Amino acid sequence: MRSIRAFSVSARQLQRPRVSQPRFAKTVEEAAKPALQKPQPITKPFGYEEPIFLNKLNEHSISETFSKESRERRQKEIDYDLQHSPFYDSKSFANTHGKIFSPPISFFKQSKSLYFPNFEGYTLSKNKRQLYDVLKDKVTILRMSSAISGENCTNSYVQDYLSGPGYEQFKEKYPHSQIVDINIPQSWIKGFFVSLAKNNIRKMIPPPRHDSYFVLSHKLFTGDVKRTLKCDNACSGYLYILDETGKIRWATSGMSDEEESTVLWRSMRALEKELIQSKETEIDQ
Repeated sequence: MRSIRAFSVSARQLQRPRVSQPRFAKTVEEAAKPALQKPQPITKPFGYEEPIFLNKLNEHSISETFSKESRERRQKEIDYDLQHSPFYDSKSFANTHGKIFSPPISFFKQSKSLYFPNFEGYTLSKNKRQLYDVLKDKVTILRMSSAISGENCTNSYVQDYLSGPGYEQFKEKYPHSQIVDINIPQSWIKGFFVSLAKNNIRKMIPPPRHDSYFVLSHKLFTGDVKRTLKCDNACSGYLYILDETGKIRWATSGMSDEEESTVLWRSMRALEKELIQSKETEIDQ
């Protein structure tokens, strides 16, 4: 009888639930991840299942600020910042030549595509605008960067169309399209200096693009948002083709090459035709 009782006690000890990994251990694990060695290939649509509004996600009441969910969000941001240290991002950028992900071979079907998030922010024209309002009735090349290296990457795709005359040429070739810029400084300190330099930025950007050039707070795009949009390396630059509903139809990162450039402009022409056809269908109905 004693042996049976001893066996049951030892069995219960073996069945004890494992102690969950301490939170700080997960943080250390995130920080210890090695830098990227090669680009991540994009083979399927990415983004959000439904449109979301980033400004709304960042609004929290006083009670929510101290809630368990808020603490977890803050810890996630700490994890993200630790993993994406300047060394990690610069090493990943160097290893991949800025190509954090490689683009799909063609644009995604509208029915399969996922959403880029909506947000509200100030443009170079000092107007407060929502992204989705800017997207209406247009096919959009959206460029996003947080550093000069990233801006140079996105410039390589549209280099011929960045000047005043160049943008006029762009509008002639693609009359139903536009270029939208999102400048997201990496920190509040860099954001402060970008704010001081806005007048200089206005001089460098052609006036027709001022009202579609956003300078946003780094807090708006959280670590989770950056991971979802695959733009979580601050050194690189990212280019998305969005349709008028905010869906991501094609995307790339890093410097352009001849093959990617061909796919980009072929996609733009096809999506302009799609937009025109959808408008004609609306009129017929």
